[in-house]
Amino acid sequence: MWKCKHCNQEFDYTRTTDKGNHAKHCDKNPNRKASYEKLSKSSNKRFGEFKQFSVICKTCETPFNVIEREKLFPSKDRYFCSRNCSNSVGGKAKSSKYHYDEVANYTTVAWRYHDRKCIVCDEANVVAVHHLNEVHSDNRPENLVPLCPTHHHYMHSKHKYLIENKVLQYVKSKWG
Repeated sequence: MWKCKHCNQEFDYTRTTDKGNHAKHCDKNPNRKASYEKLSKSSNKRFGEFKQFSVICKTCETPFNVIEREKLFPSKDRYFCSRNCSNSVGGKAKSSKYHYDEVANYTTVAWRYHDRKCIVCDEANVVAVHHLNEVHSDNRPENLVPLCPTHHHYMHSKHKYLIENKVLQYVKSKWG
């Protein structure tokens, strides 16, 4: 057992580096703030002060600000304003490379070729994917149609005739 000289707690450290790290970063260590300031000064000297820089999102071309060290800017070859913009670049490339249409989930295939909104009512918050020929193993994009849950239920009910023409018209205009 090892007892910290700053907080008097006992620890079961087997490595001396663990002991040293605790002692250096212990909340009760009076020299802790000075060691952080010393580290900060040496980092500032080496890499420069933190500054605000204006950059442009690589995906949506929206300007936004980042805070980086002077001598390290630009630290990236591309900047993104959000995780959504970032994923749209790498995610789409990886998706088409590793999850091509033949092995991808039917919803993944559908959102590659169709807008994420119901083709009947333009509902965009909750959208399902309907298989036109009702064969769930047929994931060709021309067989997949985005519908809201209400209109999806219509397609599987006796009220199918109410929206069927609009769905078939959409498929014909999209795929010929």
